[in-house]
Amino acid sequence: GLTVRQLTVFFSTFVFLQFWNMFNAKGFETRHSVFSCLRGCREFFLILLAIAVGQVLIVELGGEVFRTEPLAWREWAVIIGSTSLIAIGGEIVRAIGRRR
Repeated sequence: GLTVRQLTVFFSTFVFLQFWNMFNAKGFETRHSVFSCLRGCREFFLILLAIAVGQVLIVELGGEVFRTEPLAWREWAVIIGSTSLIAIGGEIVRAIGRRR
């Protein structure tokens, strides 16, 4: 079976894949960069902040309640960095679409 640490990494990876995919969902219809409306998207970014902070708190402080184990900062960096490729890829696809 999987260890608590492995399940925690899987859980955090899943949440951050969804986190970054929200950028793609927001930019899907408009084909614009999500970052082009930074000032007008306050609620969107507040929701993203709540998700990210909530995930870190669940993992770091959840313990037995959420069956999680605190992760090292390097593990967080790998999870956040690797899953961010979803948003970066979406931005690239939208940029190519705008050039056509």
